[in-house]
Amino acid sequence: MTGIWARAQQHGITRLCHFTKAVGLGHILSTGELRGAAELRESSEGFRPTDQRRLDGYLHHINCSVEYPNTWYLDKARGLDPHFQEWVILTLDLRLLDLTGTGFCPFNAARHEGVHVAGGLAAFEAMFAPQVTGNAPRRRGPAHPPWAPTDDQAEVLIPGPVSATAITSMIVASKEQAELERYRLTDHLVTGKLLPPMLVAPDLFDKYQLSNLVRAGQRPAEHPVSP
Repeated sequence: MTGIWARAQQHGITRLCHFTKAVGLGHILSTGELRGAAELRESSEGFRPTDQRRLDGYLHHINCSVEYPNTWYLDKARGLDPHFQEWVILTLDLRLLDLTGTGFCPFNAARHEGVHVAGGLAAFEAMFAPQVTGNAPRRRGPAHPPWAPTDDQAEVLIPGPVSATAITSMIVASKEQAELERYRLTDHLVTGKLLPPMLVAPDLFDKYQLSNLVRAGQRPAEHPVSP
C-alpha cells in the first residue's frame, strides 16, 4: 500500500473519473476491462483510444482525473470526432490510486511529452500545490476545495487494463442520453445486467460551468437514473 488512497480520502476525494465515447461502452462492459491505448490499437475489435496521439507516452495506462472529469480535454475530443458526440463519464474506485505504477501529473500529462508524470505520495500532493504552472499559472483561491486539484487538467495515470468491476457509476449529459444508453446496452448489446448505476449530470460536460462550480467549492448536481 502506498498510502495515497488514504491521503486522498483525507482530502475528501471520493472517486476517479475517466471519459469515453458512448459507442465504446458496450465493448468495455462486455470485455470486462478498460484498456490502454496500446492494447486498443492492437485489438481486433476496431475500437480506437480517445486520445489518438497520446503525447504523454503512457500507452498502457488509463487516463483519469480526480473527482470530476477533465472537461477541457473532453470538449477538445468531441471537436475532433464530429461523428460521435455522445460521451460517458465513468467513475472509478478510488483504491486504484494505490496500484503500483500509478502516475500523477499536476496538469495535462501530454505537456512536454509526459516528463512531469511521477509516482508516489509527493507527486500526488503536487496536484494540490498553491500554484501549478502547466500551459498557464493556476492558483488556488480562498474557496478552492481540498478535493479538487489546482489545475482542472491534472491527471492520474492508472496502469491498465483496469477491471470493469472498478467502475462505480456511469454519468451522462441528459435523461434522453440515459434512455438511449440503457437501450443500447440492455436491448441491443445485451450487457444490461452488467450496468453500473447511471447518473445524469449536464454540468460535468460543460467546461466553464464545471470549473466555476468546483473553484467555488460547489459540487455539481448528479441525478440518479431509475433502473
